[in-house]
Amino acid sequence: MDGRLRLFLLSALLVWACSGCAAWRKHEARVHEQRAARAAQKAQSAAGDTAPEQANAPPPVVVVPQVQRRTVKVPHIRSNNVELGAYYGMLSIQDFGTQPVQGLRADYHITEDFFFEASYGRANAGKTSFELLSGGIQLLSSAERRFTYYNLSLGYNVLPGEIFIGRKVAMTSALYLIGGIGSVKFAGDQDFTVNFGAGFRVLPTDWLSLHIDVQDLAFRTNIFTVYRLQNNLQATLGMSVFF
Repeated sequence: MDGRLRLFLLSALLVWACSGCAAWRKHEARVHEQRAARAAQKAQSAAGDTAPEQANAPPPVVVVPQVQRRTVKVPHIRSNNVELGAYYGMLSIQDFGTQPVQGLRADYHITEDFFFEASYGRANAGKTSFELLSGGIQLLSSAERRFTYYNLSLGYNVLPGEIFIGRKVAMTSALYLIGGIGSVKFAGDQDFTVNFGAGFRVLPTDWLSLHIDVQDLAFRTNIFTVYRLQNNLQATLGMSVFF
């Protein structure tokens, strides 16, 4: 009898616990549904309050920058690659003094950096110190004192850029190196020459070019019965035109 009573009480307790758990779960679900409904109502009320304010708000102001434009003149160089001109300067002929020299040049610009140059120059040599001290002795005739040379050179623009004169004037310019080979006729002989030097080119306009050149014309000669290397320094100013 006691065993049956115990079994009945345990069964009743188990049924009561299960029914209590189900009721608790229903209560929690109901609480969650109420909380969700309150949150939805708050969101709707907030949206309803802000919508009129946004509709009545003035549009954003667009700031338009006031930029003062200035006219820029871009230097233009002709697409022609041939440059013809002339030059004048001084040529220091070793042992024969410094004399005026004049000549012609023709340049062909291969690229923006490299160019070929053919040049022809002419000068008249002076007297040596021996001739000046000896009185009437003449080592060379007038025709033999004529110094004539031809050169074919390759140039390289080392520092291309611009030079500025004041605030409004800009000129295209380039510092270049040049070197080549050629021939010189002097003292009755025709000798092989090597020339090398540097120059500076300025373009005031798109068709005119101004040059400043310094070169050394070196060759071996036996004017004084002994073969030796003769260096002849030349400094010139030139002007050329693009075609």
